Amino acid sequence: MIPQGVLRRPPQFRFRYRRSDSRILAEVEDDEFVMELPLEWAFGAGNHGVTFVSRLNRSSYVEHAFSYYAKPGTFDATTGHESIRPESVLQAMGLRYQVRGQGNSISDCFNCHSTGPLSYSSRGEIDVTEKAVRCETCHGPGRGHLEAVSSGDGQLARSSIDNPARLSPDALLQFCGDCHRDPRGAATAFDYERAWNVRHQPPYFRQSPCFQNSGGTLSCVTCHDPHEDVRRNEPRYYRARCMACHDASYRPPSKLCRAGSEDTDCAECHMPEVQVSPHLGFKNHWIGIYADERRLTPSR
Repeated sequence: MIPQGVLRRPPQFRFRYRRSDSRILAEVEDDEFVMELPLEWAFGAGNHGVTFVSRLNRSSYVEHAFSYYAKPGTFDATTGHESIRPESVLQAMGLRYQVRGQGNSISDCFNCHSTGPLSYSSRGEIDVTEKAVRCETCHGPGRGHLEAVSSGDGQLARSSIDNPARLSPDALLQFCGDCHRDPRGAATAFDYERAWNVRHQPPYFRQSPCFQNSGGTLSCVTCHDPHEDVRRNEPRYYRARCMACHDASYRPPSKLCRAGSEDTDCAECHMPEVQVSPHLGFKNHWIGIYADERRLTPSR
């Protein structure tokens, strides 16, 4: 999975990718300079896409200018890079992030795309405890739990592992938002009219009347089983989640959709997809009634 031929980035930069032993190298050049970096890390499960990261020097890493997008099956500008006009091959290679420090750092990215604490070498290299997002990301250290299970101590086994399902819906939003970007501070600091922010599901979900009026019964795990992949293109599955409340037999009955039928895709209307870049779209988790082509905030 490497780009074939030449990829161009305005105003005058040319990218080529090639394999060298077990590595994939990215090369960028203009009419005067050439720079080459190996693709060291791949971030993303691949459902939407994959973005590449490399160590640049002792204090910084680079997020590469081109990413792989699953839906079209092609490489294109990494989301957020399209509007940047680089002036050198170093700037063209991608966005630089400090390893640690004020503001966004590459360590924040590694924290959410790996499992366990990070460590840092004297050379500034990031070392992950475990690659990818695994059980202990949500459940915490599991050795004590496994030992208790092995010894047959069920009570100790339950108490020696974290279970996010025990959290209140609001606390669970905060918990999931540690990686799904629940913003801290006043709600006014979050721009709900910026399409890119739709990928941050918790703040939008928190605005939903369904969440606010659920009496503490609606949370992220109501619709999403964290131990399964997201059930894309399965409207009946999600309709069943909606109909658990929006049904005439529910007491007290929630409002019923007049357009509803057995095959209705509730989310298509009430959680519209927002295109945040040419190749990326995300469901708006602000559940509501949307008018005309408006997809960022509901009319009610």
